Amino acid sequence: MHRDTTAALGGAYPFVAGAAETGGMFIGHDTTTGQRFCFDPWRLYEKQIVSNTNIVIIGNIGWGKTNTAMAIALRGIATGHCVLVPGDPKNDWTRLAESLGGQAIRLGPTSPGRLNPLDLGTSPKNVDLGAWRHAAEQRRAALIVAIVEAIAPALAPLPPEIRETLTASLDGLARDNATPTLPQLVARLADEPAATPARAALAVLCSGPLAGMLDQPATATPDPSAPIIAVGTADVADNDLAHTLAVLTATSQLASATGTRRRYVIYDEAWRILASPTHLDRVNSELRLSRAKGTATVLITHALSDTDKSADAGSSAAATARGLVALCDTRIIFRQAPGETARTATELTLTSPERDAFTTLGKGEALWKTGARTRRIHTDLGASEQILFNTDLRWAVGER
Repeated sequence: MHRDTTAALGGAYPFVAGAAETGGMFIGHDTTTGQRFCFDPWRLYEKQIVSNTNIVIIGNIGWGKTNTAMAIALRGIATGHCVLVPGDPKNDWTRLAESLGGQAIRLGPTSPGRLNPLDLGTSPKNVDLGAWRHAAEQRRAALIVAIVEAIAPALAPLPPEIRETLTASLDGLARDNATPTLPQLVARLADEPAATPARAALAVLCSGPLAGMLDQPATATPDPSAPIIAVGTADVADNDLAHTLAVLTATSQLASATGTRRRYVIYDEAWRILASPTHLDRVNSELRLSRAKGTATVLITHALSDTDKSADAGSSAAATARGLVALCDTRIIFRQAPGETARTATELTLTSPERDAFTTLGKGEALWKTGARTRRIHTDLGASEQILFNTDLRWAVGER
């Protein structure tokens, strides 16, 4: 007879007994016990089962990552939360937003949607307008700095004197214009020699291939009352810089629109974040502040090796990218590509039974690790959800 503590036995045989119901929205069923499985990251945090509300979803193409994320989003909306998708490079989430009566904003030089990074947007209801405006102005100033650093990485981190000049010029411009635009800011910076490098970077958005996306008055501003807001970036998906700039702007403006509402912030194809040091730093900060801001950031990616795309191994950016997973205490692990199995098992410290389990997962089935708990869960979709979540639809309608 073998004797051990319940903690040790739970790690050695994680799938034998069903875990206690934690409440929240229905997700699916435990394929080992048949028990229904419900989930709510905020409830788990309140019960001290997880240390944060962030979620990472990892898996090879075609095994159900996006469907599970959409189930979390749709059912989260039904429980009173809102959903933000700052960048949707495949139009999957914009279609979902349109179907649910939410807001879909499609960006790109040839798309009708325009976001103005200098536009503070519309305040949510029932907030202190003074406090909201102050926070929105701070986000706007930080966004302009991030845009400059993304366009001209050699300037990062932007020296304090350039930051101060940018902020002062932006404040002055905002006093003279209710809703200024980037060309107006570029013109104003012509009188500021210290800001010449930043001015040159911003001018890139006013002429050339990137013009027409962020340099005009907004045609759409995030709607604070929308249950889901998705920003489509399919038109710029092949241009890494354009995609990064669109997502940076959308992230900032969506945060201003939603105020203090609990919200899921979903980054599909998260490997794109890892390729941009500027965006990487912002998401790293977002993950660390999730508890204070009432957010649950969801990172969806193919494999842990995606973190290698950020920078040279050993660099601070590479270390930050690898650390993103550690900031997500809910880990949803789908079937992995053959070459990723060993790394996933090692970096996520999977037990031997967990290693065996995740190599035999079926479609729609994943290991859900919430804090110290592990369960083998199949995401159960209704007939209407299967239609709504059909990520192969873009091929049927001729999108690429």
